[in-house]
Amino acid sequence: MREAHSGLAPFVRELYFELQTIEGVKPLEIWSGFHDAEDSFEKASLIKNLCKIAIPLVNERCFGRPFAEHSDAVYRTVTAVMAWFGANLDATLFERFPWPPTGDADQKDLYRVVKARTAMALDELVPRQEHEGDAEPPVDQPEGLVSSLFDFREMRIVDNELPYIIFTDKEFRVIHGLAIVYLWLIGLEEIVLRTFTEAGVGPAIRDEYRTLSRKVLKDNPFAAQGKLADPAELLASLQEKLRGEDYLDLFESVYAWFEQTREKLLGP
Repeated sequence: MREAHSGLAPFVRELYFELQTIEGVKPLEIWSGFHDAEDSFEKASLIKNLCKIAIPLVNERCFGRPFAEHSDAVYRTVTAVMAWFGANLDATLFERFPWPPTGDADQKDLYRVVKARTAMALDELVPRQEHEGDAEPPVDQPEGLVSSLFDFREMRIVDNELPYIIFTDKEFRVIHGLAIVYLWLIGLEEIVLRTFTEAGVGPAIRDEYRTLSRKVLKDNPFAAQGKLADPAELLASLQEKLRGEDYLDLFESVYAWFEQTREKLLGP
């Protein structure tokens, strides 16, 4: 159990910054989260990993739709996956992975199992639409550059299964900056805290996460009066910034801010 060897603040700081990166799902933490379901630390790590699997899938499914729909789809998909595995653990997970999957092959296999179930849950919750896969979003959705910027289909570094495409250093930084702002637009903090509460993650972790989030975001590049704007205000601010600033430089600066903040709180 994590309580035995990890302090609350270091654990939450690591969890928070790992959530913001999207990439790097840890299958062993998924197994431990289901295996030690009464441990709030393990359950919080499980939710972190399920979010990191669900978000790119939702991004692709909901591309061109309002960001509130992305947010709702992430929340409902993660809770549906947790409930489904919770009711079928022995048959679906522990019969196949009776011991912690420490080997590379087993971890990849477990990742595929969970990702496949997540995709099925998303199919049930958000059916595909006729326009899906089109190059442009539906005409009744938000107009402008913003509506087509946050498309993870072009961000292959976010998928554990896909090999890393070779990016320049600047492209890497810009892609991560885009991902960070996308998570703000879909309201990741609210998704995580709501899921923590409903899953029974202890109040100490929830309070520490909420406090850390406010501390980190108060000096972010889009902060207004010491706090992150709500998604609608953030979208308007982003549209305004993009009228006078190159989007590559804008999102690279978000990444630079994020890395500096992470290093300050976690160390190099």
